[in-house]
Amino acid sequence: MRRIYILLFLLFSISAFSQKDIQFTNTPLSEVLIELEAIYAVKFSYNSTFVEQKQVNLQLEKASLSEILKRLEQELNVVFDKIDERYYILKVKKELTICGYLKDGLDNTSIDGATISNSAQTKGSISDTNGYFSLKNISLSDTLLISFLGYKTLSIPASRFKEEHCETYVLSASSYLLNEVVVQEYLASGILKTQDGSIKINPKNLDILSGLSEPDILQNIQLLPGIESPTETASGLYIRGGSPDQNLILWDGIKMYNSDHFFGMISAFNPYITSDVKVSRSGTKAEYGDRVSGVIDIKTDNTIPSKTEGGFGLNMTHADAYLKIPLSEKVGVLVSGRRSITDIIQTPVFNNLSEQVFQNSSITENQNFFDPEFSESDELFNFHDVTLKLIANLSEKDRLVISNLITKNKLDYTFQDTQFDISSSDKLDIKNFGTNLTWNRNWNDRFSSKAQFYYSDYDFNYLGDNIFSTESVVTAKTNSIKELGASLLTDWKLNEHLTLSNGYQFFSNQVAYLLQYDDFIQNDDQTSPTHALYSQLNFNKPKQWYIDLGLRGSYYSGQNAVFLEPRIYAERILSDNFRLKASGEIKNQAISQIIEFTTQDFGLENQVWALSSEADIPILKSGQFSAGLLYSNNGWNLDIDGYYKSIDGLTSITRGFESAEDNLSEGTSTSTGIDFLLKKKFNNYSTWIGYTYSTTNFLFDDLNQGNSFRGNNDITHSLTWSHAYKWKGFQFSLGWKYRSGIPFSQASGFVDNEDETFIEYEEINAETLPAYHRADFSALYKFQLSKKPNSPVGKFGFSLLNVYGRRNQLSKNFGLFNVTDENNDTTVELGQIDRFSLRTTPNFVFRLEF
Repeated sequence: MRRIYILLFLLFSISAFSQKDIQFTNTPLSEVLIELEAIYAVKFSYNSTFVEQKQVNLQLEKASLSEILKRLEQELNVVFDKIDERYYILKVKKELTICGYLKDGLDNTSIDGATISNSAQTKGSISDTNGYFSLKNISLSDTLLISFLGYKTLSIPASRFKEEHCETYVLSASSYLLNEVVVQEYLASGILKTQDGSIKINPKNLDILSGLSEPDILQNIQLLPGIESPTETASGLYIRGGSPDQNLILWDGIKMYNSDHFFGMISAFNPYITSDVKVSRSGTKAEYGDRVSGVIDIKTDNTIPSKTEGGFGLNMTHADAYLKIPLSEKVGVLVSGRRSITDIIQTPVFNNLSEQVFQNSSITENQNFFDPEFSESDELFNFHDVTLKLIANLSEKDRLVISNLITKNKLDYTFQDTQFDISSSDKLDIKNFGTNLTWNRNWNDRFSSKAQFYYSDYDFNYLGDNIFSTESVVTAKTNSIKELGASLLTDWKLNEHLTLSNGYQFFSNQVAYLLQYDDFIQNDDQTSPTHALYSQLNFNKPKQWYIDLGLRGSYYSGQNAVFLEPRIYAERILSDNFRLKASGEIKNQAISQIIEFTTQDFGLENQVWALSSEADIPILKSGQFSAGLLYSNNGWNLDIDGYYKSIDGLTSITRGFESAEDNLSEGTSTSTGIDFLLKKKFNNYSTWIGYTYSTTNFLFDDLNQGNSFRGNNDITHSLTWSHAYKWKGFQFSLGWKYRSGIPFSQASGFVDNEDETFIEYEEINAETLPAYHRADFSALYKFQLSKKPNSPVGKFGFSLLNVYGRRNQLSKNFGLFNVTDENNDTTVELGQIDRFSLRTTPNFVFRLEF
């Protein structure tokens, strides 16, 4: 027992001796070190010149030697390097300025918004759009932590960084992200294949694609198998047999009823502020409703920048600029604008696009019919879009986002012939305004919610007069949609594998249109509130199963109708490289476009939005089933997907068939097909082939003797072969597109008598146009304006559409024309109206981003 008391006494004595009250006031460091050597029986080695320059002010109670040395390191910017229990070396603490670039480990894209923090300090930095970051006053003994949502946190000792040299650091996706993304580079960098069957496009990280000198959201989508634009427009997208008005297009949660500029040639959405575009061809989630075909969900940037960022650019049709401005650490603003330059300068690109757009319209006919010596015209055309977005992180759990979008297209055309003293005019305005407020809250690690309120306002106005009328005949067309919507969505993670999503959606459409020509007037004005409830269960067991099982119920109060829409998407993971997939879905749609013929002499925009009604426009109903496989390994990607889609509730006024039968008829469409994609990447070179075989058939009881016939845009074969190559700061892309010709109805003659005049047709859509094919080329050079880190980045781009100049025939129609002979006798003749593709069209772009 005595020995134990002695041992405890010795331990207490050592402890009491090792902890001492310390007080130094303006004491030279050399004297402090001598005193510490005496108290703690240690020895310090140091440079005497350096030590003489340092003064110590330190007060500590019952401090150990390690606590004292740590405080001295912090106060004097020095380092005590411990050799053993007795000897220490005192060194000057070197401070570094470090920098670097962050890349995604799978697709090598830049990571924007990652947090870089010093574990020894409270300050940090955030990577910019190029993945660049920098930190000052870093000690060699510090450790840097790099973190970003969905990626594994990277811990790097400061000693690994090289001063004045910015290395690239790679972040690996966390297991959650790896489960979500199946193929990181589906067609090119910036195009991802996700596990729920959709395709995600990130325009910011997108490689250059053939025919495009810069990203165009709706043009990029057309490269996916199963998506066609027979009219060569950006907005005329037919997804697996569905027409463009059957696609749901969302911009930050706002339904879009006009998605283009320049009569469809350019997307109305600025790609430089877009974070990602989600495209679903089938197997859509239950939260998406009121459309029976594909889904295009566009989301703009939601990050709050650490400093002001921006960019501007100019091509041969328009100019654009954007700014991302941090108002504080928790609030940021995003603003952008694009405007056409066509009313300032008419470039070769504008002339080619105008020729393609205005062919067979009153504008072109006037120029061809009248003598240019005695006629003159004035054409004012422009378009613009503006976005304004506020992002506020209200707390660690709450985020508020307010998004606004305005798009406008304007045409003011006048024509006058002095020889015959006649004139005409065409005035067209298309406006779309949308605003959305979204509140996201993460209640805890397992439960989150999203509340949205949005308003969308679409206005279409056309006013024109007929140059050939003896009296003033005014043609007018208006179409407006005012939509107010709200929704509440929740996600509840039940366990490691199960997530339950529930939601309520409300939207009210007020849809009106007016068609007026001479004594003919047709108008409609309806309001139809819609309520929808949905529930979706997601089962995700990594490397085995991924299943989305959903049910959506919608009540269309305008038609007093209730519809249930079951949805399922399933994927069986057989190995790391091989997967099987299948989907099924039922959808309904209460608003669609109808064909109107009163403004055909203008030749543009002859469709109007209308609500379903019991009288003549039924609610559209569709069912789609698909199954396929996916293989990915060693740079090879193979994706095969077969599908079947049927749509009920089509009418002859919504599809606009060329037929002598003018009675209203209701029918169905059936589309079957297989989409095939094969891609291989070899280092800096990649090539891919996309092929679709499909058929679309219509069946109307009152048309074509009750026999089925080919759909208006039935394309049996479609093939795309693309190549991409990167070399230093250059990117090159070459692509070739081939597709079967679309069908048309051949005219056999016409009837002209006192009672009526009409064209007689043979079997509907029994003839086929010649095959379509063209080659496109693009090149891009990216460079930094200086060697300084974070310097502005410049881009030069060039594209060439239709390299070998083939004039593809896009459509063939027929019309009746008054022909005056040399005796001034007027007769009616049957004429052919052909529409051709775009000529060889070069484009240039210059951009600067900072």
